[in-house]
Amino acid sequence: MKHLHLVLFLLAFLSIGTMEYVEAQVYPRNERRVIRRKVRRHNRRVVRRTLRRLPANTRPIVYRRISYYPVGGMYYIQRKGIYVRTFPPRGFRLRVLPATAVMLTVRGIPYRYADGVFYTEIDGEYEVSETPIGAVVKELPEDAEEIDFDGIPAYELNEAVYKAVEDGYEIIDILEEEEDN
Repeated sequence: MKHLHLVLFLLAFLSIGTMEYVEAQVYPRNERRVIRRKVRRHNRRVVRRTLRRLPANTRPIVYRRISYYPVGGMYYIQRKGIYVRTFPPRGFRLRVLPATAVMLTVRGIPYRYADGVFYTEIDGEYEVSETPIGAVVKELPEDAEEIDFDGIPAYELNEAVYKAVEDGYEIIDILEEEEDN
């Protein structure tokens, strides 16, 4: 009787058993599983994201009823009295590239790259194209945002994720907006 409490505790523990049966009761889903990458943004002050005034003689480029203002190779749209940095959508065409544009070839396809935007030449004009994964650029614009991408220090600009490599910065992934179900 001296050890009755110990015996009761031992019996109760053995009657519960191990928790292996709980872990084994996983029901498979018939849904397609979406892998979500963990992206954590660092708080970093970014320059040149807004302008109060446009430089003199800045002419808008209208695309799908939105006026884009090119300033120094970057594009701005007007919002609430100020001009906010934006990236032109795919399909946006220019006759003349920004002065900062450089030529790149990715998997045999020639691209022009300027300030986070990739262009392809079509009929003598330059069209904003899809960002090619695997492209390596020498330097990133100042407004590239430092992020933690699945534990890898990286940079995000125009929905593209750049990783520092020996020659510059390589595009390793394209961020997509998550759909709410």
